[in-house]
Amino acid sequence: MSVPNCGALALVLTLAGTGALAGTSYSCDLKPLSGASWIPARITVHFSEDFSTADVEDAAFGVSAPARVVKRSATSYGLSWSLPGLAVSPGESRAEPRFRAVLNTANRKMSIQSVLTAADAQLPRGSGSCRMQRTMSQLARIDAG
Repeated sequence: MSVPNCGALALVLTLAGTGALAGTSYSCDLKPLSGASWIPARITVHFSEDFSTADVEDAAFGVSAPARVVKRSATSYGLSWSLPGLAVSPGESRAEPRFRAVLNTANRKMSIQSVLTAADAQLPRGSGSCRMQRTMSQLARIDAG
């Protein structure tokens, strides 16, 4: 392959890959505040370009799951998701742990709660800070502006 063809191939691969990175991502470090069940230590939320959908990736298990997104204000989003087939608290068999969280994009903070089915159980809670990860489309807009 000649040098000009390599450049064209690199351009095509770069443009093809930008669609997968079109939205905004936040990497969040979380700490448990209460409860006995497990709160993830680190998650990454990958939003679509318009923040209408998201995938949540759990760093400990390397599992990604779709999340329901509800816009709560101009700067905060409610998220809910489940991680199928994981045991996250003592005595649990292969459960489907469910979580709900609120991400404030202005101060980059997240609060998270594990959703339990037992009515008398204390809901495990956690909170932490997040870092926004720039995507290819955002970097292109910054360079163009």
